[in-house]
Amino acid sequence: MTTIYLINNALTMNNLAFPETESLISKREKRILSIEGEEESKNIAKLEYLQKVNSIYTSNYVMSMGTAKYLAQKLELEINIKSELGERVLGNLGDKKIRVVQEMQENDFNYKLNGGESLNEVKRRMLKFIKNLLLEEEDKSIALFTHNVAITSLLSEYCNKGFNLDNRLILNYEEEAIVDGAWDGIRIIELVFDKDKLVSIKRRK
Repeated sequence: MTTIYLINNALTMNNLAFPETESLISKREKRILSIEGEEESKNIAKLEYLQKVNSIYTSNYVMSMGTAKYLAQKLELEINIKSELGERVLGNLGDKKIRVVQEMQENDFNYKLNGGESLNEVKRRMLKFIKNLLLEEEDKSIALFTHNVAITSLLSEYCNKGFNLDNRLILNYEEEAIVDGAWDGIRIIELVFDKDKLVSIKRRK
C-alpha cells in the first residue's frame, strides 16, 4: 500500500506590499506564512502518523516549502520541489475578483480566464503527477505540500460533488465530507492506494 498525505497551509501573510510591476503569479508564489502558519507547521511535524513519511514533495511556492521544512528537518528528508504541485494559474483577472472566479470555476470545471488554468486542467496535471509518484514510490508513505484548489481539483476525480448554502463546492467520499468549502487553516487529507488503485480517502485534519 502507498499512502499519500495532501497538505495545505492557508495561514499566510496578507499585508505584503509588492511592487506594482510584480505579476499576480509571482505574488502568489512568494507569499510567506504568517506567524500562526509557522507555528502550525511546527505542529504538523509532531503528528504521529506523519513520522512514517519516507518522502516529501512540495510545490515551488514559498508557503508550501515553509510548511514542509519542519517535517523535513525532523525526519531528515530532502524537500523535492515540483512545479506540478503548484496552485491553479489564475490568468488575467481584469476587473474580476478571485472569489467570483473561484465560484465560476467550481460550477464549471472547464471555465478559465485568459492565460489561466481550468480546474479540469489542474486535475489532469495533478493526476499525472500522482500516477508517476505511485510508480516511483510504491509501498511508501509520502507527504505532498500543495494548495487548496490543486487538492480540490484532484479529489474531484474520486469524490462526489455538491454545494453548500454559500454555493461553495463540497466533496464527499463514502458519506464523509472531505472538502467542505472552508480552507482557513491547515488541511491534511490521506489517500491510500493499492498499486494505482485508490483504496480510501480520509480527512486527518
